[in-house]
Parts: sequence; C-alpha cells; structure tokens
Amino acid sequence: MAAALSTVRGSFAGLSPREKRLLIALSAVFVTLVFLGFWMWSKRRLDAIDNERADMVEALRFIQRSRPRIAARNQRRDAMLARYRTKAPPLTSFVEEQAHAADVQVAEAQDRPPTPAGPRFTQRSVSIRLRQVSLEALADFFERIDGAAFPVAISSVRIRRRFGEADKYDIDDLVITTWDRTAEGNRTGAAGAAAGGTRNSDRDRRQDDPR
Repeated sequence: MAAALSTVRGSFAGLSPREKRLLIALSAVFVTLVFLGFWMWSKRRLDAIDNERADMVEALRFIQRSRPRIAARNQRRDAMLARYRTKAPPLTSFVEEQAHAADVQVAEAQDRPPTPAGPRFTQRSVSIRLRQVSLEALADFFERIDGAAFPVAISSVRIRRRFGEADKYDIDDLVITTWDRTAEGNRTGAAGAAAGGTRNSDRDRRQDDPR
C-alpha cells in the first residue's frame, strides 16, 4: 500500500503545473458527479418511501372509513347464513298457511320434484294458482313469503286481470322455491365457520398484542 502511494506521489510530482491543474479539475468533477448521483439516488429512495407511507396511511384510513360498511355486510351475510341453516318445511303447507294469513285462496298447488342446485344444495319448488285476488292481498302474501326464516324466492309468476271485475286478478304459474343444504354442504359450512372463527381469533390476538 505504501509503495503504491509512493508511486502515485511520484507520478503526480512528475507532472507539469498545467497537467496537475487538469488532474485536480477532473478529480473535482468526478467527486461532484459522485456526490450528485448519490444525492439523486437518496432523494428517489426517500420519495419512494414517502409515497409508500402515504399509500399505507390512505389504505388505513380507507379501512377505518369502511368498517361500518364491512360490519353491515357481515351482518347481512350472517343473516343469510342463518336462513340457510333453517330447513324449510313442506312448501305446500307453508304456502297455504301464508295465503290463509293474507286472506288469499289457493286454488291449486303442485309440488315439483327436488332437483340438485350445485354440489351443496337441493332445490324444492311448488307451483300454485290463485283466483280472484286483490293487489293488496297479493302484496301482503308476497311479503309474508319473503319474510320467511328460511331461504325462499318467487321464481316465476303470471298475473291476469279478471274481465269485468275491478281489482281482481288470477295468478297462474306462481312458483315458490326454497333451497336445502345437502350433508356435504353442511359439513363445508361448519368447517368454513370454524376457520372463520379461528381467523377472527388470530386477528384479535394480533390487535391486542402490543408488539
């Protein structure tokens, strides 16, 4: 190392004054360029870190603002899952009971054979006909069907106005459908609920951990 420094000093000493000035100027330019390059790289890195931090802060604020909406969505999901956990009774008797409560007369009811609805559900339907129904009574009947504690839907309906009778209608092909979980669907739902509970517990522990 000492020998190398001696060689450099000797070479520098052997230069003319003009060459020494040029070498010093080139060295100063090189040092300046290195400094500017390091400064620009550092600035870009700091800007990138600031942008990432700003994005994280905005994401946290968005999550904070979204908590009420997420809670409402979770409540709707839980209510829907609760409905699917309740097995529907025989549809004909259920429909006739709701029709009687709404002061509607069921002229005909025909159960349809159960059919698979995907790997986890079985679909059951009943087709009914109503005669001489007012719009108010029909709306009451539909509301009672929709308010059932189990999943149920009106799949199709055909309404005809009765000739010469005010506010009287005949309802044909009114199909009311429900869905039952299969044994495999029940096992999958229970496993999903257990996994969801585990994830929620882990998340709560992480939030409570001061580290």
